[in-house]
Amino acid sequence: MNKLKNIKTKIVTHPIFGEGIIKNEKWDGQEVQVQFHCGLTLWLPARWLKSINLPNIRSNQISSKRLIEAFRLGIVPHQDVEFFTFCRGYEVNRLQKGLNSLKNGQGSVYIIEGSYGSGKTHLLEYIRHIALKYGYVTAYCELNNQETPLYRPKRVYRELVYNLRYIKDGSVYTFRDLLRQLSATNISDHCFFTPLFKHLRRLDNGDHQTEVFWQWIEGESTKDYATNIRSPFRVRGGQSIPALYDFSTAADFYCYIITGLSHLIRENDMGGLVIILDEVETIFHYRWNNTLFQRGLNFLAGLIYSAVNKKELKRINNTMLHNRVRPTPYIYGKPNILIILAITPVSAEPGLKNFNDITAERLILKKFSDSEFELIYDNLYNVYQTAYPGFKIDPEDRKKIFTAALKRTSGDLREFIKFSVATFDWRRLKHIFQS
Repeated sequence: MNKLKNIKTKIVTHPIFGEGIIKNEKWDGQEVQVQFHCGLTLWLPARWLKSINLPNIRSNQISSKRLIEAFRLGIVPHQDVEFFTFCRGYEVNRLQKGLNSLKNGQGSVYIIEGSYGSGKTHLLEYIRHIALKYGYVTAYCELNNQETPLYRPKRVYRELVYNLRYIKDGSVYTFRDLLRQLSATNISDHCFFTPLFKHLRRLDNGDHQTEVFWQWIEGESTKDYATNIRSPFRVRGGQSIPALYDFSTAADFYCYIITGLSHLIRENDMGGLVIILDEVETIFHYRWNNTLFQRGLNFLAGLIYSAVNKKELKRINNTMLHNRVRPTPYIYGKPNILIILAITPVSAEPGLKNFNDITAERLILKKFSDSEFELIYDNLYNVYQTAYPGFKIDPEDRKKIFTAALKRTSGDLREFIKFSVATFDWRRLKHIFQS
């Protein structure tokens, strides 16, 4: 498959040009030709470059079959994402810098831009994996016009807490575990967490009332159902806890809850809160309705400004929308949030340029080069061989499959993976039926 006779494709990094793939060499390897991800192809002294050792993903037949099952859908399993991420060293290093700053109490905002098929979701899954691995509390939400639009803050909150995870002593914990742990913290001035923790400390975790309570707090149900005297499993004493409002102007209340949560996470030395929002471009899909668009944009702005701890939002003011039932500041205490937004630029909006008054780092993902796809393809083939011992395609046919995959999928990473694995499947099954 490799175009080079004596050189295996290797990933290297340069302090200025970033990551690249060695394409050729001369002078007994003292000088190499490198195709960099930035688009340059240069001959450089080998001593100027640093090799990047890829993790060994050929572990065993069972884990390889698990990978192949995911590849058939064009995705990588969460537990394997660290071992199947290539050519994104610059972006990963920048995001890890944000994680390190978060540990030191400094929040930040990253905007990942890339066209469909450029690997945004995979990169988000990778950084989510890394954040969990290093002990951060991590919450994820894929925005959707029907289920989780930004103009419905309660639905976004519900999805975030549903996907909230953190790892401690090798075990994975959820939002409920987090609140139980934080409930021992002394907090007397938060309109939501103060009465919530007071109730939580006396909650009997063995009765039906407990589940009704959690469904309410997680946004799955309503306060009315949980506290109404006619409810079969009424949460007694829950009247003092504010309702989770289901209207579009409640962005202030949910940002107040999220920043309060991050404040408590920081107070308990848990690293910080990482919030990942995918498909942010969906906000522009309902721009035809200016009211919904502005309210969605207001909630997004509240989250972004909370991450950078904008002092103006620590009090109620007229620069942002506030609900009329229980208006709150957008920010409580000392927020400790890293927010990562992924967006596919659309013709009407080339990016999130509305927030020009904040410092947000933009990471623009380029589609992989042919050489980088070749590296991915070689690893796909290696994993497939491990999953199905005895499977083999001669080099010339492997090259033809690779060329066809590039042509058919037009640089779309997910489709490239699906096409390659489907072709391997066809070749393997054809051989079985002909035997």
